[in-house]
Amino acid sequence: MPKVVRLETLPLDCAESVLVVELTSAPGRGWIKALKRVLADTEGLESAQLRCDGRFAYIIGVEPGQRGMTHRINQALAAANERALPGMRTAVPAAATSTSALTAPPA
Repeated sequence: MPKVVRLETLPLDCAESVLVVELTSAPGRGWIKALKRVLADTEGLESAQLRCDGRFAYIIGVEPGQRGMTHRINQALAAANERALPGMRTAVPAAATSTSALTAPPA
């Protein structure tokens, strides 16, 4: 999973801002999809657009002056890392699904 090197907000000509996220490595497709989903579910970032180019992710349409925006972005990046981890789905413990656990008499 890519790690964040730095965040920088830049103004755009169209009166919007872009948050530039520099990463340690180019993100994979799963990470990009996960971040898009997280942004869509995050209050204040629902309308933001994500573009990636190499080691850089661009979150377009953020309001940098909005209270707590940096915190929300950091949480979204962390959540994308969690969602993109392969094989990290919540599993049911084996004891809960084994037939011996279902039929064993109470002790």
